[in-house]
Amino acid sequence: MSLYKRGDVYWYEFRFNGARVQESAQTGNKDAARQIEAAHRVRLAKGEAGIKERVRVPTLTDFAPRFEAAIVTLCADKPATVGFYREKLRRLLADHQLSGARLSAIDEAIIDSYKQRRTRQASRYGRPVAPASVNRELATLRRLLRLAQEWKVIDRVPRIRLLRGERNRDFVLSHSADRNISQRRHNPSGTWLS
Repeated sequence: MSLYKRGDVYWYEFRFNGARVQESAQTGNKDAARQIEAAHRVRLAKGEAGIKERVRVPTLTDFAPRFEAAIVTLCADKPATVGFYREKLRRLLADHQLSGARLSAIDEAIIDSYKQRRTRQASRYGRPVAPASVNRELATLRRLLRLAQEWKVIDRVPRIRLLRGERNRDFVLSHSADRNISQRRHNPSGTWLS
């Protein structure tokens, strides 16, 4: 360590991987200047070792605008889809425990407690919230967390299990609709496509 004074301010100088490092400590206190030099060496060493400083992970509320902007871009040709994600995101943010949690802290236990709280709430019709509604919110949360992982905001996405009990709709195709579909599958060369 080479610590010296220029005027009223201490400077430090050392070599790191063959390169000369010379900077002002911007202080007149010798002990503080030594600590600043040591901190600079640590930062350089961490960078060389591939160790990165951990960036503070945003909360769900803080990350929501970035997610919404991405959905608007990805689904620009589908305004109904954008509206769907906005509505489901609004529902997720209405839950203060979930919205205040950091993305890295959202795990299976937090998701499970969200499901329990949400299924006890009443819908706008006064009935319990349907499993399908909760599942769409969970699917939105899953997509948000996957984008966060893709953008290297978080390291892992928790496993999100959907609720059982969704009512599925069956669609019965009429004979005339079946004929119309069959006619459309016919290609110009005169052969039928399978």
